[in-house]
Amino acid sequence: MPSGRPFHVKRPWLLLVTLLLALAIVPFPQAPASASCAGPYLKTGQRLVLERGATTTVEGRAFVDGCQDSEGCTVGLGCDNCEYDEPPPTPMRDVELRLRQGDRIWKLATADAGSAADNHLGWVTWTFDLPAGVKPGPARLLPEQTEAVRIRVR
Repeated sequence: MPSGRPFHVKRPWLLLVTLLLALAIVPFPQAPASASCAGPYLKTGQRLVLERGATTTVEGRAFVDGCQDSEGCTVGLGCDNCEYDEPPPTPMRDVELRLRQGDRIWKLATADAGSAADNHLGWVTWTFDLPAGVKPGPARLLPEQTEAVRIRVR
């Protein structure tokens, strides 16, 4: 039998239901993903300045095809074995370094990346003289398969 009194939800119950509903709707925060393989990059100091008339050497790192950043492991009694799921990275060949100044682009040098056998896997060293048409001022180095790097020509 209805008593005629209105039904009131107590405040603690209302807060609990609201909290549970919020937890069901709002996604749990995920830890940021991280990759263990770096993309190719130039090894530069604070500010790279190239001198006209002088021989210049520029170094790059991580110029490889492939990345071993995941392992598959078997677990047994006293015998665990882990192997990479991907083939080993291979050094890139004929990596081109170019220079852009305004609307002109010059090919500076081409080099092969080092191998694991020489403990320099993916290391590239380009040695070059600037072309005659390069003027003093801002420019960009354009290593193959990576972002341009701002430089200054003197």
